[in-house]
Amino acid sequence: MKQPYEEIINKLKEHMKLEETSIRRYSRTLSRIKNRALKEILKGILIDSIAHRELLKAVINVLNKISKEEFTVEAEVVPVKDIDAVRMIEALKKHVKAEEETIKDILSIAEKLEIYSLKETLRILFEDEVRHHTILSNIIETFEKHHKSRGCARC
Repeated sequence: MKQPYEEIINKLKEHMKLEETSIRRYSRTLSRIKNRALKEILKGILIDSIAHRELLKAVINVLNKISKEEFTVEAEVVPVKDIDAVRMIEALKKHVKAEEETIKDILSIAEKLEIYSLKETLRILFEDEVRHHTILSNIIETFEKHHKSRGCARC
């Protein structure tokens, strides 16, 4: 029997291979580049490619577990004790606050730049920060709901 997400998983695996190829190419290229600014930009792209590969792995792992219910149950058992959940939620909220500051600053800085390639690099960074903010907010909401439903007064 065919897995419900098999086609999607296969496409994601193909994309992950492309990311891995990019990672290898950027790694080899970086050692030959002398221009410091170009080297730093390519390092940033390399780091993004590594992050993309890891995110693809995570999505594939979730899809392999097949159902949203299984994933939700798995996510809910991460913090064993309520105090651990409270600490994790507090830490994530602090990080979200920091992300908010970055989001505000990056876009305003990008708009002041006249060099198109640098402006676009900062706009991409802005978009990443917006995604981080959304992801972290969703994680916080999930853990708060779960622990409140279990009677945790501090969540």
